[in-house]
Amino acid sequence: MIDLKTTTKTQKDMLKLIDNRDWLEENLKEIQDKYEEKWVAIAEKKLVGSGSSPDEAKKNVEGSFSSMELLLLRVPKGEISQPA
Repeated sequence: MIDLKTTTKTQKDMLKLIDNRDWLEENLKEIQDKYEEKWVAIAEKKLVGSGSSPDEAKKNVEGSFSSMELLLLRVPKGEISQPA
């Protein structure tokens, strides 16, 4: 039987990922100014790694965070459109 009152690990990790995405949106300008055209890893609402490749950006944080909660992205150059 499924217990609907219990939050699974996957659900918790997805909520962390959403929090990290929200943090990125709030801090996007500062991150872009410093890390333009670099790869960054974000976890626990902070930038935890960066580099010229995805592997380099997450090199020092592997095993520290679930792969489902770690936000990994390449910071684009130029203006970024914001959601409406």
